[in-house]
Amino acid sequence: MAADIDAEETADRFNLTREQQLQLADSIEELEITGQEYQNAVNNGSDEKARQLARELLTTAEELNQTTTELNEQYEALETETEIDFNATQESISVVQQTVQRAAAGVIDREFTETNITVETNQTTVAASDPLRVSGQLTTIEGAPIRNASVSVSLGEDSITTRTTETGQFETTYRPLLASTSAKNLTVAYTPTGSEPYLPVTETVAVSITEQAATSVELENTTQAAAFTEPVQATGQVIVAAEYNRSLAGIPIVLTLDQQRIATAETNSSGRITLSGSMPETIPAGDANLQVSIDRRELAIERSMATAPITVQSTPTDLSTDPTVTSTNETRNVTVGGQLRTADGDPLSDRSIRVAIGETTLGTVETNASGGYQATYELPAGLRGSDITVTATFEGTGTNLEASAAQQRVPLPSAGLGVGRVLAGVVGGGLLVMSVIVVLLASRGVDREWITQTWARVTDSTDPAADSETTTTTASSATTGLSDNGQIEAVTQASLHSAREALAAGHPNVAVQSAYAAVRSRLQSSGSLSTPQTHWEFYRQLHADHEIDTAQLAQVTEAYETATYSADGLSSDAAAETLSAVEELIGDPGTGSTR
Repeated sequence: MAADIDAEETADRFNLTREQQLQLADSIEELEITGQEYQNAVNNGSDEKARQLARELLTTAEELNQTTTELNEQYEALETETEIDFNATQESISVVQQTVQRAAAGVIDREFTETNITVETNQTTVAASDPLRVSGQLTTIEGAPIRNASVSVSLGEDSITTRTTETGQFETTYRPLLASTSAKNLTVAYTPTGSEPYLPVTETVAVSITEQAATSVELENTTQAAAFTEPVQATGQVIVAAEYNRSLAGIPIVLTLDQQRIATAETNSSGRITLSGSMPETIPAGDANLQVSIDRRELAIERSMATAPITVQSTPTDLSTDPTVTSTNETRNVTVGGQLRTADGDPLSDRSIRVAIGETTLGTVETNASGGYQATYELPAGLRGSDITVTATFEGTGTNLEASAAQQRVPLPSAGLGVGRVLAGVVGGGLLVMSVIVVLLASRGVDREWITQTWARVTDSTDPAADSETTTTTASSATTGLSDNGQIEAVTQASLHSAREALAAGHPNVAVQSAYAAVRSRLQSSGSLSTPQTHWEFYRQLHADHEIDTAQLAQVTEAYETATYSADGLSSDAAAETLSAVEELIGDPGTGSTR
């Protein structure tokens, strides 16, 4: 194990070394380009341009120097770990480093003057109530004053600026605001701009913060009520008890609701704040408190807060479900799919849907990015009756989303029916039982009396084709055979109508299954109803028929197989393409094609 760890560490070091070599090459290239631009500016007498480019050269040279130092350290470690001799490589890197250092020194000598800064403070402690007086002088290394220069005074991340006088002197009062209470060094620095002919200089003084300044948060306008995803806003001001003669910008502020962070912001120069977020679902509906507070505890100012009441409104949800039952020789499974949305139609992702049959919970499934869900469960043994009621429930516990549920009755086939799949989706108000009957008749030797009884139970009709818009066939003619051209056309058109309705309602799998039923109805030979056929057996039977586009039939068959047996199912686009292929294949009158 130790050897494996050592090998992994060595490999990581090699990778880091390679990255640093690439970084070194980039820095050298950048240095060469900037160096040429600098030389051109010098030759043209552009002093300000030359100084600006000189500063860029020095910055790049410093980065390159840091990279070469780290790279040499990596090579030394690799040499120890691998016993490989990297001396030649390290010598090359050292040559580059020395060359760059000499070039940088030459640029400094030509363009810039070294500087010196002196700093004095009146004490070694500081607080908002007991500010620190900072004074000093900025000069060249020879003692010449640097006039009207910007000098920064910083304690940690907290900084103020002052300017030098004609004699290079400066004086300011520092009250800590954003400094951490653990900060220990006050930094006074001069950082010249690009065209100034001076080098930067820094001095530090040891100080410590003794106490935090009192603060308060005053709210002016806050959101009174909001529902899921609606805006939650607050405006106001942070007041610091001490008299600050400096900007109050940058104080971190957070807006929370029921201890959940909604939005963050920073104060402006006068301490004013504006926060805006949106209502999350995880806040239960009802009365709550909105809180605005300073977002850090260890600053030189105390953390304070203010609260305001807000009503969290509930949001209705809409849940659909589309269960299907399949059976094999040994088991029966139910595949449940649907979508969870708000009442306004916005999809709700990453929510748990509980699936149950009666009082028995089959499991839970999470919604995807579009609010959709799909899961397959094995039905419990011992179920009795001709159908089951599948219930999908979104409970919304602990949220401001209202609970919703959807139920669907599904015919329950006996185990051993093989590949027959029973659909029970309600699409556009019409049951897709017509499509089911066609597929069952085509793929299995099914008792037509059972089909008639099933149809009567779910539609209050004795005729599987009676509800179709395109037929008035009586119950007796519907149960004596499907070879009659008028009856076949009625079933075909009913299946196509169901497919279009299913696709429009967002049920691509059901749409493809119903469309496939139309294909079986239209293309089924009159004598094959008594011989059970799977979808691929049906395809192979028709493959020799040169009047049929077998490529389209294969496309439709594959889509049907995916919609019926794949856990992922089909997308709406794929279902739409399949439906178009079906219409062309069977010559749907609505498309204007003929077979």
